[in-house]
Amino acid sequence: MSKRHNECTRELVDFVRELRPPSPIAGGLLPKLSIVTPSYNQARFLERTILSVLNQGYPRLEYIIIDGGSTDGSVDIIRKYERYLTHWESQPDRGQSHAINKGFERATGEYVGWQNSDDLYFPGALRKLGAAAARGRAPIVSGNLFVADADNRIFRKIHYTPVSRGTLTVVKASIPNQSAIFRRDLLKKHGLLQESMRYCMDLELWSRLLREGKNVIVPEAMGVYTVHDETKTALMQDVLLEERKQIVERIRNSEPGLGRLFQLSCRASKVAAHARQGDLSYLFEKLATRLLGRDDWTAH
Repeated sequence: MSKRHNECTRELVDFVRELRPPSPIAGGLLPKLSIVTPSYNQARFLERTILSVLNQGYPRLEYIIIDGGSTDGSVDIIRKYERYLTHWESQPDRGQSHAINKGFERATGEYVGWQNSDDLYFPGALRKLGAAAARGRAPIVSGNLFVADADNRIFRKIHYTPVSRGTLTVVKASIPNQSAIFRRDLLKKHGLLQESMRYCMDLELWSRLLREGKNVIVPEAMGVYTVHDETKTALMQDVLLEERKQIVERIRNSEPGLGRLFQLSCRASKVAAHARQGDLSYLFEKLATRLLGRDDWTAH
């Protein structure tokens, strides 16, 4: 683990240790923000997710938790923070996408987002995303991503660049929901999450919202993806590949000019965008990974 990752790990562990919401910053022109957390039997991780939202100190925050009827003590954790929540419920639902959609239907923020019950916001993430959203009302505002283990130990950082619908057919990692917010009015225009999707509901949603333009990247706004044995990444690789194939084919059938030449230009543009953002060390790391022929999420 690098020295920088050690420093970020210490900051993250302290951030989600207990409820210590900072004094809210001046609201100014920051948009009202609605965050939804879907959860089902995730008591092992849920409290730290809640703390990562509440400790942001975002001045115009609406926090909604939709629990699917957990029986593992999750409800007791939610009740502990009930006074800070706009809404919560615990009853059976039709799965993750349905739970998130129920939260979106209750949301009143100008921008919305969701944080899964085993993932986190890094300190300051929401303020940085909200400030960028206030500057131009981009359809999607998103940041970068730390990858951590179940004990909040960070071992990897992933950098992102702005994407278009066409880019989604080439670049597998597009926009991390762990550090993304998007305009609620566009959900009304393009529709909520597609509930038939069991894994790639985020990618499918981006494929519709990006009709309004590329996402704006806020490099210093960080989300945290947690790797553990029960994540969908570990358990549903076949579903991921099948759903992604469906989404890619749908885009290719509706967008002209996405052939081999586009794929090459897309990859070149992505490298150039990383260079413009100052992600040179990240590019060197990716190049080394490619040359070694290995890209293991769990490789510390």
